[in-house]
Amino acid sequence: MKIQKLAVSAIAIFAAAPALAFDSVTWNWNADVVSSVTTGAVSDVSVAPTGLEQIESEQTTLGDFAATSTSNLITNDVVNLSGLALDDVVAVETTSTALGNSAALESDVSMQFDMNQTYGGVDVSLGTGLTGTIADVSLPGVLAASSITTGVVNGTVDSDATAIANNMTADLVTTSGSDAFLIGNNIQTAYSVATASSLVDGVMFNDVTDLGTLVNPAISSVSTALGNNLGVTIDGIN
Repeated sequence: MKIQKLAVSAIAIFAAAPALAFDSVTWNWNADVVSSVTTGAVSDVSVAPTGLEQIESEQTTLGDFAATSTSNLITNDVVNLSGLALDDVVAVETTSTALGNSAALESDVSMQFDMNQTYGGVDVSLGTGLTGTIADVSLPGVLAASSITTGVVNGTVDSDATAIANNMTADLVTTSGSDAFLIGNNIQTAYSVATASSLVDGVMFNDVTDLGTLVNPAISSVSTALGNNLGVTIDGIN
């Protein structure tokens, strides 16, 4: 991995003024400055796309969601390993995801979409999160994701917990320059409390050498809590 460094320095320099050869100096300075800047830009694009993916989607979710994933007491009975590779130890993956609304769009031709995602809690007067609109919501929705991994012997651990109220991704990978454009309108409204927690504990390696040769981290623990998330990827001609 190439590491790029950006160094920013502030330097203050004091220059001693030369001694004046006069007993007094008088300066008179008058300046009138008039500036006028005019900028014009015109863009004219003409394309002939080979296809069109067009989507209109409205998603409304009211209620509470919880996701929990747990992995406990996993032992990989391998001893006296030499020249460790990823296949020599067990790989434990613990993942939990709590989503309110989610949409994923993919296309290899030009794309246009109109997306509206709304997430909230319950309407106390109705007593249910299955009816009503966002205007009826009197409590925020609760999204909770929890990932727990404990007691792993001779194994790598990847623990991930994600809680997102509204998630939308659009991925455009084109084969034609005339298709390499995307037009989208996206509205996301979240009235929520989102929490995510990832816990890894009690991971041990016995009689395992050359752990430094692992490509990935031996232990990865990640938690992410988001209200609204939008990801758009446009790749050029492939």
